[in-house]
Amino acid sequence: MELRMRAAHLFTVATLAGLTLAVPGRALDVNGFMPERGHGDLAVSYTSETYDEFWVGKTKVSDPGVGKVDLKSTSFWMQWGLTDDLALVAALPYIDASSNGLGGFEDSGLQDLAVLLKYRFFSSGPNHLVAGFGVRTPVTDYEANLPVDLGDGTTDFLFRLVYQYQTDHFYFSQQVGYDVRNKDAPDDYPLFTEIGYTAGRITWSAYYSRLIADGGTDIGDPGFTFPSNQEEYSKAGVKLYARLTDRFGLSALYFDTLDGRNTGDSHGFSGGVVFRF
Repeated sequence: MELRMRAAHLFTVATLAGLTLAVPGRALDVNGFMPERGHGDLAVSYTSETYDEFWVGKTKVSDPGVGKVDLKSTSFWMQWGLTDDLALVAALPYIDASSNGLGGFEDSGLQDLAVLLKYRFFSSGPNHLVAGFGVRTPVTDYEANLPVDLGDGTTDFLFRLVYQYQTDHFYFSQQVGYDVRNKDAPDDYPLFTEIGYTAGRITWSAYYSRLIADGGTDIGDPGFTFPSNQEEYSKAGVKLYARLTDRFGLSALYFDTLDGRNTGDSHGFSGGVVFRF
């Protein structure tokens, strides 16, 4: 009984890694939880995000040409344990982006497929170190150089290193990353901090996500493109996961943008279902 309860608990918190991916954005953030060999998780979530102000460089403005921007997305996320210490992670969002400004920007479709291998190379008591390597690339030929669009249209190589401290009911996770981007998009340094606590069938968690760009342009610079922008942000969110059975659960998430550069001052919520297989 104790082993079964412990396995169910680890499943509960491990699925939270995928819930962050439901939030549209460039960063692929992960924590240090690993599925067992031959087991995996599938999460399907819906996210609603909006903003009517954005940063031009470091100056926050509103623009009647852009107006209020609404982003709706349905995201598919999965992870599969190849071994107890090696897992495959994949994510793919379908995004519906629109604005009510004079520009009338609108687009919808599949965005970028991200695939990542995670390897736990150190584990001692509650301390764990996990490294990841992956790629993110567009799956459709969408327009990537508009104020409101689906994404940047680049193919990127992703590197992640995660330290995680975990006990039966508590965990702390810290990710540092590096994204090597192509075309004229600047490279990125994604940082992700997560803390969580499980009581019974409910896991509460909070996270802080920061994206730092290695140079790039500001909106309005001579010859700028939106993929070339020095897009940066700091976001925070709270999450709840309810494990209804050992193979099925429900998730809810709220997030807000704390600061940014060449990005929208957005906030939103997400809800989803998680299946274990």
